[in-house]
Amino acid sequence: MATPLISLTLLGNPVAKARPRVTRTRQGKSLTYTPDKTVRATQAWQALWMASKPLQKPLTGPLALSLTFYMSRPKTAPKKRLYPMTKPDLKNMLALVEDALEGLAYFNDSQIISLNLVKHYAVYPDVPRTELILYSCEEPL
Repeated sequence: MATPLISLTLLGNPVAKARPRVTRTRQGKSLTYTPDKTVRATQAWQALWMASKPLQKPLTGPLALSLTFYMSRPKTAPKKRLYPMTKPDLKNMLALVEDALEGLAYFNDSQIISLNLVKHYAVYPDVPRTELILYSCEEPL
């Protein structure tokens, strides 16, 4: 059975990892940059991890990751809709968290052998947030 190692909650609407953008300078050179929203979300995850100081060094071995994304409900969404079936998608939200914690929580995100991903609406009085639980998988799942 997987052993829970750490549980973290990042408040705020979940953010998806955006693709790098390319722009041209006046001299015709290409510049690639990461959008600010992605950079800020990555820094928020890293700061949360460092503030919790769960581990002195990155984990080794197989890991399982559980992420639950609570998103704010748009005013245009039907009340009977229980789950957000809109952007951002789970793959890109997962990518942001995996990449942000690489080198801090684990050496490489290839160590994650099991995932549990869910998107929900944050229903008042709950607030938009992302809940993370990281498990050790030294034994078969």
